[in-house]
Amino acid sequence: MSGHAVVPRSGDLARRVASRQNALGLSTQDLAIRAGMDIGYLTYLEQSADTSASGAALLRLAEALDTTTAALVGGDVDRPPGEGRAGPHPRLETLSKEDCEAHLAAGGVGRIVFSTEKGPVAFPVNFVSQEGDVLFRTDDSVATAIEKERIVSFEVDRIDEAMSEGWSVLATGAPSRVEDTKKHRELVALDIEPWAGGARNVFIRIATAELSGRVIVQRESETS
Repeated sequence: MSGHAVVPRSGDLARRVASRQNALGLSTQDLAIRAGMDIGYLTYLEQSADTSASGAALLRLAEALDTTTAALVGGDVDRPPGEGRAGPHPRLETLSKEDCEAHLAAGGVGRIVFSTEKGPVAFPVNFVSQEGDVLFRTDDSVATAIEKERIVSFEVDRIDEAMSEGWSVLATGAPSRVEDTKKHRELVALDIEPWAGGARNVFIRIATAELSGRVIVQRESETS
């Protein structure tokens, strides 16, 4: 994607509203109430490929969804995260094992880190966590390269730009290809769909041996 501007596609607004709405657990009626919008118009926006919502409507939606208008229309998708300044009272803290496990359990997108002949690489992958282990789908060539490693790492993080907060979790362990037919069917049923598409039918499990994490939070000044 480097060197290419990201242009919002038709329907991006509806998808981004729906994604944020689902993340907050809001029904269409809930969102309409929070945004002070007619539910019929909101339903139209959610189901339409039209991205021509008025500035006032976008602003109300952004406020109701605890986000920004730029995020809703995709205007910030090519901006590197973390460019904002540090908060007024940042503190770097160590996450407990339970917190690390909870962050992993949420699934989503993380990075598998392993060595190659050319040096270490990090690939973004869609993943799930089961009993503390990390599972993801990939193609045979990548799976073969990963299997050669005795130990690999898997990293997942989130950044809250508005609050200048964020966390990062690192899981380290031995990788293995899921060969058991029954287990493979169970993982297929989880519908882990790689964003990269293509034939990625190999499941890799990282048996987590070490788990660590850190978080940046804003704490009120002890002298305030």
